[in-house]
Amino acid sequence: MKKGYYLLIFMLVTIFTYGQEINFQKNESYIARKHKLIQKLNVSGHSLILESERKKIKQVDILNEDYLESIIIDSTKGRINLKKLAIGNYVIQARIGRNWIVMYIEKTTGIYKSLNIKAELKEKSSEKELFEEDKMYWVVYESNSQFSSQKTMGLKYVDEIQEMISKVKLELKTEDGKYNKLIVYEVYNKPMFMRRQLRNKKYYKSRKSKFFNTKPLYNLEIEIVDKS
Repeated sequence: MKKGYYLLIFMLVTIFTYGQEINFQKNESYIARKHKLIQKLNVSGHSLILESERKKIKQVDILNEDYLESIIIDSTKGRINLKKLAIGNYVIQARIGRNWIVMYIEKTTGIYKSLNIKAELKEKSSEKELFEEDKMYWVVYESNSQFSSQKTMGLKYVDEIQEMISKVKLELKTEDGKYNKLIVYEVYNKPMFMRRQLRNKKYYKSRKSKFFNTKPLYNLEIEIVDKS
């Protein structure tokens, strides 16, 4: 019986140790290309490798809602240990000169992945109550930094919106993403709304419409301001 018990413990430890997965989203902006910044995981996936061809990487910050770490690099090359990070989503921002280059990491464990997702959804239940599962919403995302501004718009389902909310909340904690915005509008008549939106890119800013609610259903910028 003891043999079977120890075998079970060994299997659980093995699964926990080798079942970790890291999903990495690198930055492909103009600034990253300008500095020719190499961003990649090592073969084992336990470290993030950063290399800048031109300027030194001054520091790297790793953060999420519960964690913050600043690492001084002061070199054109850096290797960041990701093993010590707990399961979760993280923003990684590297400072090169006056620029902040923002990347994202999602660390999961196969055996607990579904449990983590359920826990996250439970925490976000108050937000999710705003949306209907099988409905699409018009989402406006603005990425604003001191050097550039970019806006993306489109129809999104609830799960996509939840991912975007989590992402932008993390971005707001970074120097380069603190002015980003996420606004969600409820659409009553999708075909008619899209017909008008395609004709006029600013249609979603209308004061009156029969085809969508002109008052945002969710505005992350206002929510953050109200909480402060």
